[in-house]
Amino acid sequence: MRLILYILFGVGGLLVVLALGIVFFADDETAEVVPQSQSSSVIVEGQNNTAMVTEGSTKESLLINEKSNLQTELKAENILSIDIARVKPDGSAVVAGHTQADAVVSVFEDKILLGKTTSDTNGEWVVVLDKLLGPGQHLISIGAMLKDGTTVIAETSIAVEIYADHSTKPLVALLPESRKALPILLQSPDDTNESSRDSHIALDRHAAIMPRSLAWQDQNQVTIAGQSSGGVRVLVSANGKSFGDAMVLTDSTWQLTGALEQSTPTHFLEFVLVDNVGQAVAAYNLPVRSRDLQKGLDGSKLVIVNKGDALWRIAYRSYGAGVRYVDIVRKNTVDIENPDLIYPNQIFALPKTAPSN
Repeated sequence: MRLILYILFGVGGLLVVLALGIVFFADDETAEVVPQSQSSSVIVEGQNNTAMVTEGSTKESLLINEKSNLQTELKAENILSIDIARVKPDGSAVVAGHTQADAVVSVFEDKILLGKTTSDTNGEWVVVLDKLLGPGQHLISIGAMLKDGTTVIAETSIAVEIYADHSTKPLVALLPESRKALPILLQSPDDTNESSRDSHIALDRHAAIMPRSLAWQDQNQVTIAGQSSGGVRVLVSANGKSFGDAMVLTDSTWQLTGALEQSTPTHFLEFVLVDNVGQAVAAYNLPVRSRDLQKGLDGSKLVIVNKGDALWRIAYRSYGAGVRYVDIVRKNTVDIENPDLIYPNQIFALPKTAPSN
């Protein structure tokens, strides 16, 4: 069925940078953020995770904080980008991406600071929003203050719609500044069984597929293992090219090995489960950042968070002791700001033998 979603947001070039300097130097004590008035009508149509803008207008605004002589650049495609944006029905959210090393990254809506962090030595950053997004339509921007004092704005903004019932899955889309570029739909209230750009797609209600772990075999060979039900064979592609395939064993597990280039910033893996006549019955799309893969170069096993996972559950499954979740947190401090707030498709490195204490 063709998916047609109506989003009332400004797009890309509609990225309104209002008093960005203030965002870097001030905060707001509001626990829940109501939508700010910076939207216009846009229709996003999509099928199979595609999207198209059919209506919009253009507006750009820039203010520089008088406390500094910072230069602000709107064109920041290779300087500041958004890789992940996930929002729960209650308005809690996490955003991640990459920029230059040791940059101060701020997530904001209009003049309201939603959260900030400092990128690591690889330029990767993760922000769990300090404030909940209230019901309504939000247009969220990302800014970064680089080490040389330059301030940049990501040329992609995040459109979010939160529903008042706090049970409907929020709509989330990445909106590029360029009107020629297509928005990317990340999640939708029309998704079923958490089906979205980066989650499980059930083509048969009895079928399911879940990649659970990754492990390096050498400098470019990666083994992926997982579980499935309702099918007999798993086919995997990476960035549109065949990665490998494997039979599903009697205990519902599968494992395969293929090549991934470490230099590629983000790999897009697609897992397809087929039945005994070759019919696809389930699929799973998984974006994997190079930074996440590099965490396993020391021999550490990498675990993929699935729907319903909690850190204690992952620890119990991996070590036979739920208390070992403490060790997982210690090894992944950059990625786990709140142990109670983890999201599907996050990738954590598992400690090898260190006991909790």
